Amino acid sequence: MSGGYDFSQIYHASIVSYSPGTTFLATVFQNRVIIRSTSTLQIVRTWACAKSQGLASSSRDIDDQVKIDSVEWSEDGLHILVFSAVSHSAWVFGLASDGDGESGEVARIGGQGVDGLVMVEWGRTGKQVLAWSEHGLKLAIYDLSTGVTRIIQNPKSHHHCHSYSPDNRFLAIVEKHLGKEYVGVYDVLDGYLLIRHILLSTIDVQGLSWSPCGRYFAIWDSPLSYSIHIHSPLGPLLTHLSNSSPTFSPNSTTEDPGLGIRTVAWAPRGKWIALGGWDGKVRIIESEGWRCIAVMNWGNRTSDREATIWREPNDWLADTRGRGIVQFDRTLSPGLLPTTRPDLSKANPRAGVSHMSFDKDGALILVRLESSPNVVHIHTFLETPTSETPIITHLTSLVFTSPVRSTRWCPVSEGKSRRLAVTTRVAAIYLWDEEGGWMEENTDGEAVDENRRGGTIEGVAIPSRSDFSALDLHWAHDGSSLAIQDKSQFCLLYDGDQENEEKSLRMDGTDEGLSHVMEEDEDEEGWSGYGLQLREGLRGGYVNAIRA
Repeated sequence: MSGGYDFSQIYHASIVSYSPGTTFLATVFQNRVIIRSTSTLQIVRTWACAKSQGLASSSRDIDDQVKIDSVEWSEDGLHILVFSAVSHSAWVFGLASDGDGESGEVARIGGQGVDGLVMVEWGRTGKQVLAWSEHGLKLAIYDLSTGVTRIIQNPKSHHHCHSYSPDNRFLAIVEKHLGKEYVGVYDVLDGYLLIRHILLSTIDVQGLSWSPCGRYFAIWDSPLSYSIHIHSPLGPLLTHLSNSSPTFSPNSTTEDPGLGIRTVAWAPRGKWIALGGWDGKVRIIESEGWRCIAVMNWGNRTSDREATIWREPNDWLADTRGRGIVQFDRTLSPGLLPTTRPDLSKANPRAGVSHMSFDKDGALILVRLESSPNVVHIHTFLETPTSETPIITHLTSLVFTSPVRSTRWCPVSEGKSRRLAVTTRVAAIYLWDEEGGWMEENTDGEAVDENRRGGTIEGVAIPSRSDFSALDLHWAHDGSSLAIQDKSQFCLLYDGDQENEEKSLRMDGTDEGLSHVMEEDEDEEGWSGYGLQLREGLRGGYVNAIRA
């Protein structure tokens, strides 16, 4: 795979987010937002989030500080949206300008009243903030450039129940009115004007997803029944797929999955949609005729003799003293896979397809099952990005010694092989490379040729003197680096093959002292830029979600 890896120092942070251009890295430490240069990790700006005067506590304990739950960059990378669920507040900070608020913010949303905020996010134009209230009361859309507020009543949920069209022109939101469920389609460029209200024949919508081609959106129903509705954005119902549909299975018309759909993923072109069920199967639905063309199923044993199984060596971190790089062991297929049987007598049993994702080109599909928490399955899907027919074969299974915590495809594949990063809550990062090769041996143990089917995977130890358990990871948008997080720390991993002297911050085993962060001048010189002039129309830079 790679000739080597470079790690940055370990820094304190509970949240990490790359800017859209990968120039900066937003991190959170306690109640402070710290902006760093991605190439050098030097601090560019800092802000401290403070409670409004009506909610401020007289105690100075750290527990009374604002707990930040999310950080999101604006589309142009000039502003940061920060949210605290406990405080029911959100802040907007500008990198190129100083705000008028008490914490230096450009705008503040919420913070008072009974219908507090539960989630906020940027609108797709970069100048609007979408804010969901508790109990599904309303969705408020604040235009930061004009100060105008738009209210959408009774959104179904702030999780998975809204989706944008591929061109970001329209927003579809699941709503509930008088006991019935609807999809409202709003024109983003016309002040979120309602242009269509579609009545649904559903029981309890779990999610909504607009197709990448823009011609359909999928709405999946209650987990107690296998049901998905495909609508045209113009309104008509195109199909309703359930286990009683004649096109539900390519082989049987009497199949009953028992429960419903858990995960949904569109292929990049929008011609196919993958449905991951609570029954542990993935069904591939084709948009031409809306029929099931393939069912992917796994047990405790692989069935494809051509598939490659990679197993993580036992205790390799201890053997290398936490500073090694190890390649996984290849085992013969068919072979046994570690599985657990769900306890159906308990609530929320570990069952079904927990994660499913296509790579950027749709050539590969990744699947994780709750019944096999230590295994990642990778299958081929499209031979080329323009293929008209999928070719679904089991490419490889990656078997880890600990349960998989997160998986992320590298967002850049042009001119490079497809890469996947995996964490398992240990002090290591795992990198799978599709183009990595291994030597095929004959019966005498002699190497005969190089085989690239199944790629290769390496485990890379994260050198640290403190306890570090990799919980999550984030690729830079250009694929140049990888941010690895545990609960309160992070570091960056750079591919050693990249010839960039700025990205050679070798790990020296010592954590950064944070005293200079607390003393950092928030008006630090050395960085300039042109802001959006958002303060015009904000009247002091404050927006109150409750009074709107």
